[in-house]
Amino acid sequence: MHSSRVFFKISDIFNHPLRNYKRFSGVKVERNLVFDGRFGKFTKADIYYAPSDKPLPVFVNVHGGGFVCGDKKYRSGIARLIASNGWFVVNVNYRLAPKYTYPAPTEDVINALNFVNTLKDKYNIDTKKIVLSGDSAGGYYAAHAAAATFSPELRAMLNLPEYTGEKIRSLLTFCAPFNLEKCFTKKTPLGISTDITNCVFGTKFRGYGYEFPERQSSNVLNFVNKDWCEVFISAAERDSFCGGQVEAMKEKLEACGVKAQTYIASMKGDSHCSHLLPFMKGSKANMEAVLKYLEGIRNEKA
Repeated sequence: MHSSRVFFKISDIFNHPLRNYKRFSGVKVERNLVFDGRFGKFTKADIYYAPSDKPLPVFVNVHGGGFVCGDKKYRSGIARLIASNGWFVVNVNYRLAPKYTYPAPTEDVINALNFVNTLKDKYNIDTKKIVLSGDSAGGYYAAHAAAATFSPELRAMLNLPEYTGEKIRSLLTFCAPFNLEKCFTKKTPLGISTDITNCVFGTKFRGYGYEFPERQSSNVLNFVNKDWCEVFISAAERDSFCGGQVEAMKEKLEACGVKAQTYIASMKGDSHCSHLLPFMKGSKANMEAVLKYLEGIRNEKA
């Protein structure tokens, strides 16, 4: 049994009722839409939406879980919140390590995006306003998938599928790492960071100081270019897992002429992914900033 899987599974179970207890009237839910029939539960999505006469912009959400755990059901709370504010939310699963190794999850996110663009035949959605989002590991895979849609070099390096839909309108990440080496090589209790590395890349390292695998292709910053969509980065000032990565990402985006905004959660209790806890004052402030940003996109004229 991998120590990282034990840790993050306990976290999922403990936090589930704390993160997902709120309900929003008028939000419809449809579960387990298959976007890739090859991998069972790993490539299904749930959709959340409040029916509207106007086409709904699309919010594609990728759950976190330490790269080794997690499920779309553990992000039902934030999915309902976003849907209640006028969005068609597609809450996706992806293949998890160690059963499936890098870059399988990135492939799944791209395939989910391509699937979203087929839904306009059935649902009243605006595929010119797709916001790709995720938290923690999901934030990384959302960013990595975005990088692949804008970088033929990355797609070729990893043999990733081509994104065939409308250009992504925005990337919105919560507490996401962008350079895996920086967080995976930190010394952690029980060697969890090394265990995550082994799970994600199929390696068998012990201790620290090893040569990090896929150093080039796994660093999102290496593939930021002028073609990127705009980016909103939400992060916590006190984040023991991926703290300190916001500045480098924002600097790289701005150097390429890409519009980038940040929200740094710094209230008492704010930490890694605390935005998912709706009863916290810091979470409310964080999500107010996010919803204001999304409102601006939603209200854009064609």
